[in-house]
Amino acid sequence: MSRPKMLILRGNSAPAGSYPDEQGKKIAWPVGALHVSAASEYARRRGYEAIVLDVAGQPQSQQSPQAKAALKKFFEDPAVCAFYGFSGGGYNLRHILDRLASHDPDALHRIDLIVVLGAPLQPKRAYEASHYNPIAKKKVHPIQWKDAQWEVVYGADPPPKWALPKGVPEGTGKHMFGPEWLLAGMPTS
Repeated sequence: MSRPKMLILRGNSAPAGSYPDEQGKKIAWPVGALHVSAASEYARRRGYEAIVLDVAGQPQSQQSPQAKAALKKFFEDPAVCAFYGFSGGGYNLRHILDRLASHDPDALHRIDLIVVLGAPLQPKRAYEASHYNPIAKKKVHPIQWKDAQWEVVYGADPPPKWALPKGVPEGTGKHMFGPEWLLAGMPTS
């Protein structure tokens, strides 16, 4: 059997000057902003093979290019059983789960982990299986439905007291460093 896979969704695309890379340089992000090394390392530490989707996180909807590409990959590869959404990708992850619950409810049972970082406008509960089970239950015979269950790892943005990685200029925004913060265990300082 192949190793389980985690599909990693990038944030929004942006021109140079918007979002810092791992060294704090504000580079261009044509396929979506994400510190790929930290996100992929998290997947590895959790026992997953990382698959980073090179599609930007905007716009956010069930019909967005990123949501469509993620669903295509999910259905093509049965080893995909975890999702990691960063920033715009985190918002799209909610739309992906809505789409699965409404159109392919049995597919929810394949998911065992949802990771959302840098998407503070949606609360953690918006990604929990208990939010999608009632939707899915309406799409199948209610007596036959067995609730889906998965773990949710959720973090808005690194807190102000969290120290940026060594070498990153002081005053650099912390949003992009959510993946590094997660690797560090999401400390509060």
